[in-house]
Amino acid sequence: MRKCLNELTNDDLAEVKKLSAVFFTPKEIADILEVERTAFVDACNDDTTDVYEAFTGGLLLSEYEIRTSVLKLAKAGSSPAQAMALDLLKKVRVKMMD
Repeated sequence: MRKCLNELTNDDLAEVKKLSAVFFTPKEIADILEVERTAFVDACNDDTTDVYEAFTGGLLLSEYEIRTSVLKLAKAGSSPAQAMALDLLKKVRVKMMD
């Protein structure tokens, strides 16, 4: 039987963060943790929940690591990485205008 969202522990939330950091989807994480799928997916999209914070935190941590790697490669002269870095910069500037 699957757990309810209110049964998730701090250890479970830490696991959510780890799993989202390696790009598991909310449905996949729900299956791994044996949590009710629909409620878990809904919680991942609700910015008022601890599940959202854990899920988003994992994704953002990986994005940070990828961006750091791209910038390091760009500064070392990698043309593809330089193009990616400029694209990231443009996207950030657009987001800042919203």
